[in-house]
Amino acid sequence: MSRLRLDQAAIALSGLCMIHCVASVAGLFAIGLLSVVGGVDELFHQALLALIVPVSVLAMVAGYRRHRRRKVLLPGLLALIALCLLTAFEAALHNTLWEPLLTSLVGICLVATHVGNIRACKECESHHEEIRTA
Repeated sequence: MSRLRLDQAAIALSGLCMIHCVASVAGLFAIGLLSVVGGVDELFHQALLALIVPVSVLAMVAGYRRHRRRKVLLPGLLALIALCLLTAFEAALHNTLWEPLLTSLVGICLVATHVGNIRACKECESHHEEIRTA
């Protein structure tokens, strides 16, 4: 999978996570669909985390190898750590507004990181193209 596709997949997964959080506040997922079967909501969060972390790490590392910009890499890695911590402390935050707010904030940070990663790689590629044609 290409760097761009990894970033796009990570953006989609983070977006799905944020949609789930907003829907949970509205009662659409947590109350209506996922809470009907006990533990499904927790399983959903763990499954999303199991997808988001490796895809994001691969995309960020691949991008960093290309553009070498720590200001793009470090916020994304911190956001992933925060997402893991939120999942670990999910029980303490469950049924409070903190869980969806913090998770959405982390999701926005991850999306911003991946957009920054895409842009930094494009800038780097266009810079290398200018050098080749000069």
